[in-house]
Amino acid sequence: MFLIDDIALRALGISIPSIDMFWTIEQIYKFAYKETYNPEKIKSQIKENRLLYEFGETTRDEYDRTNSELMYKLRLALKASEMDLGQKTDLLG
Repeated sequence: MFLIDDIALRALGISIPSIDMFWTIEQIYKFAYKETYNPEKIKSQIKENRLLYEFGETTRDEYDRTNSELMYKLRLALKASEMDLGQKTDLLG
């Protein structure tokens, strides 16, 4: 019901600050979710870390530490994509 009201009000050009605030917060959440749980981005960071080590720009300890952190983030991102955490669930049906 509230969604229909929101769409109708926006179509008429009426803006309610509290509704716009919720929309803004939701957009920030979506962007943060995509940045945090993006497996492709994490894989490219792993490749970059490997190249830095191979070119001698980082030490073995730095490489190992960064690689283990990135692998942990990748596992979390893959689990999140399997669980589809980015989607809302309607509990009321």
